[in-house]
Amino acid sequence: MATAILCALSVIPWQTGCNRFGRRDKGEVFSDSQFSPTRVEAEARLREIVRDYIVEAGPVQETPQAPVIRRRPYFFREYVVYPEGPDAFEVEFREIDSRIRPLLAEVQINKVRYSTRMHRKRDRAQGDRNFLRDTGVETLVYEWRSGRWTLTSAFFNAHKTEEMIAGEWQPRRDETLRVIPEEDQPGWFGRIWQRIRGAD
Repeated sequence: MATAILCALSVIPWQTGCNRFGRRDKGEVFSDSQFSPTRVEAEARLREIVRDYIVEAGPVQETPQAPVIRRRPYFFREYVVYPEGPDAFEVEFREIDSRIRPLLAEVQINKVRYSTRMHRKRDRAQGDRNFLRDTGVETLVYEWRSGRWTLTSAFFNAHKTEEMIAGEWQPRRDETLRVIPEEDQPGWFGRIWQRIRGAD
């Protein structure tokens, strides 16, 4: 009896070792801290991340679907389109003399952004159907840290801005930006009182 128990206990560690180092099931994450991918593998992984990023953005087919975004104290609607598809982007990799972040990547993607003007109230932003179209390049900067890519900065450089006029996109006319949003401007009585006080 004691011999059988001893044999059974000796088999358990061997089975555990086979489960740990044998064939992994599909979809299992390999999390060995000693694993260090090559630069080629790291670059391939970043390209996968960028493709997923573009696909997840997804084109919005109709402007009523555009979500309302809040950036205190304003509300506006916005959506983006990557017109050239998930594989149309450029990546520049640079090695850095650092053990913490040895590799840096700058990604550039052609992008079209549709956005409304900013409003103080959410319902006004929700009802706004007048979108401006910005066409330009989005830049994403990633750093390779601890075996994974980390997004450190992102910015969009618009080359041109257009507005819909008579059913066609036309260059946006320069206009003076209002310091006070339209919905917060004083009424006729307030304007007369401002003139009496000498305020602009």
